[in-house]
Amino acid sequence: MTTTTKKAKSKTIQIVWDEFKTIEHHASYLLQEGEAATEKEAFDMACSDSDFIGLEYDDFIAEFSAILKKISAKGRYHVEGRNIGWRFLSGTLELEAINAEAFIHRAFPKTSEWRLEGQYDPAAKTLTYQLYHHDAPTGESYTVTRQ
Repeated sequence: MTTTTKKAKSKTIQIVWDEFKTIEHHASYLLQEGEAATEKEAFDMACSDSDFIGLEYDDFIAEFSAILKKISAKGRYHVEGRNIGWRFLSGTLELEAINAEAFIHRAFPKTSEWRLEGQYDPAAKTLTYQLYHHDAPTGESYTVTRQ
C-alpha cells in the first residue's frame, strides 16, 4: 500500500500519498490473484478502478485529517513553504481548515496530480512534508505548525 501511516523508530508518523504507486500495487495484486493475464492488462485494470483509488485516497485523507487535528484542534495552521514552484519561492501562509480536504484546497497548488511524503512529529506537533507536482518535480518543502 502506498497510502500509509506508520510509527517509525524516531517516533515520527510517516504519511504518503502516491497515486502511481497505489495503482502499481493494485496492478500487482490483480496479476498475483489471476484477475489479469499480463502486467499491462493488470495496470490498465488498476488505472480504471476508480473505486479502489478513491477508497485509498479516502484513507489517506482520514489519516491526514487526524494528523492535522493533532496539530490544531481548532483547525488553525501556520504553513511555511520553501522551493515552491518552478521559481523556487519561499513564503508562509496562515489558514483555517476543518479537515485535510480543506487544507489541501487552501495550501496546495491548483493541480490534480501530486505526491506527498511527510512526517509528523507528535512531540513537536509539527508536520513536515515534500510535495511533488509538475511545477516542482524535485519537491517543495513545507512545515505545518499550529497558528
